[in-house]
Amino acid sequence: MGVGERIGRGNTADIYALGSKQVLKVFRDPKLLDLERNISTAIEELAVGAPTFYGTVETDGLKGLAYERILGTSMLEILMSKPEKAAEYGCQLAQLHAKLHSIKATGRLESIKSRLAYMISGIRHVCFEPLREVIESRLSELPGGDYLCHGDFHPGNVLLSQRGPVVIDWMTAVCGPAQADAARTIIILRHAVLPAEHPEVVIQMFAQLRTILLQTYEDTYLGLTGYSREELAKWELPLMAARLGESVPEEEQRALLDIIQRQIN
Repeated sequence: MGVGERIGRGNTADIYALGSKQVLKVFRDPKLLDLERNISTAIEELAVGAPTFYGTVETDGLKGLAYERILGTSMLEILMSKPEKAAEYGCQLAQLHAKLHSIKATGRLESIKSRLAYMISGIRHVCFEPLREVIESRLSELPGGDYLCHGDFHPGNVLLSQRGPVVIDWMTAVCGPAQADAARTIIILRHAVLPAEHPEVVIQMFAQLRTILLQTYEDTYLGLTGYSREELAKWELPLMAARLGESVPEEEQRALLDIIQRQIN
């Protein structure tokens, strides 16, 4: 089975067609292959409905991880052309997330507190240094947990296929309190900035629909799980801090730093 055309490109990897029913994820940093292979093995064992994981494949001079090819369009892409679906997709997103959070992942994945501590320790931003100690202290006081957390759950990582919605891109999966994972999704829905290459009309449309998407996601999720907004809000400070270490636009970084500073001061 040979490698076909490149069909996707993310922050860390390129996605190639591998025959007609699989894709090959090739990492630009080879060290990430082992990390994701271990996570994908755990996700496969948990049987959460993610794309089937086939393991490491080396072919046509490329080495990567092979996955089932899901034919579908992401919620985010559909929303860009059909913003009237924002409320429907906000509810559906919450239902999917609550279902994932019913799965125990103890001992299979790194803890979310450990992951956040590592990410926060690596942030090298002059404005962040005065805030680091307080944030690390707040994180240490938060509870652990044993539920499956996707770590980057948002409309761009949900494909709508013939077999129904499929959650993809599990590289960030961890184990922890469900409230932390939901709080991360709320932060993304509220603050994520679209890349500048998008047309201005698309950026403005997204700004309008995100309010509806966020409200329906949050209301539905809290209604399904019985958690409170206060339980989720306790995680916002370390989650926003950790996001500063990701490849996010400068506009979003500035906004998050401003919120963190106001929360601490």
